Amino acid sequence: MAEARSLDLNLLVLLDVLLAEGSVSRAAARLGVTQPAASKGLRRLRQHFGDELFVRTPRGLRPTTRAQTLEVDLRSVLADLRRLVQEAPPFDPAMAQGIVRLAMSDVAEFVLLPGLVERLRPLAPMVDLRMRALDKTRIYQALDRGELDGAIGVFPELPKRFPRDTLWQERFVCIVRDGHPWLDAGATLEGYVRYPHVLVTLKDDAEGAVDRALAAVGEQRRVAVTAAHFLAVPQILVHSDCIATVASRFARVLAEPMGCRICEPPLAIPRWSEQFIWEQGTHHPPLQRWVRGLIKEAAEAVGSPI
Repeated sequence: MAEARSLDLNLLVLLDVLLAEGSVSRAAARLGVTQPAASKGLRRLRQHFGDELFVRTPRGLRPTTRAQTLEVDLRSVLADLRRLVQEAPPFDPAMAQGIVRLAMSDVAEFVLLPGLVERLRPLAPMVDLRMRALDKTRIYQALDRGELDGAIGVFPELPKRFPRDTLWQERFVCIVRDGHPWLDAGATLEGYVRYPHVLVTLKDDAEGAVDRALAAVGEQRRVAVTAAHFLAVPQILVHSDCIATVASRFARVLAEPMGCRICEPPLAIPRWSEQFIWEQGTHHPPLQRWVRGLIKEAAEAVGSPI
């Protein structure tokens, strides 16, 4: 008997049809092949299984005991193969269950997550979101390992292997407490570098995009406070003469309610893009693909920077 890997799967389909039709000619017609091709296929089946499989009778082909034994398992195998190759049923978010794991910068989480939840909950009430802080030291490894379904933030040196979408453009604005003397003096660059600053960073150093922009014009600021979360910034500002230079969308929501004022930075600072990245593999479950679409919708509703 030949090894299983040498058998053409089409021959199994032929065997199934021969069992149903009891005739080589009718089987050939049903499969859309010539009768000689069907006869050749039957010979190969006989050789593979080491059995005649069918005996000619006045009423057509009669399956042998071996063929009858194969029949039940054969139809089960073919049914499984058909299910495997058939197109997947349409994704129904209302019936979906699962967890989507995302890493976001705190600004992205602050700006985007409420809109994402607002869209997700009515459409997919049994889908849960799990947020993780955006740790850029291991984010790519986490995506490669399938620990995360995506990440949202700023990725200036993003490896080419990761697909990405730009969700929105962002820019810096300054926020200070209401009545800050820097505002009364005209919010100049001279005053900007004279007052202490607050910087939000997850790193041990105290340098960011603002410091690089200042260095380009020969200036330097003093970062008096570093914070790990943006939500701490307004409270720090209302109790000090510190200045914070932050994303405009964050400032738009929290500055005035927390007793702070928004103003333009006294120097040009490059804008940046908030990007959504995910693992490059070709297999992405329908739920994750669907949530990616919701993320894009939520990002479109974020609006333009102030």
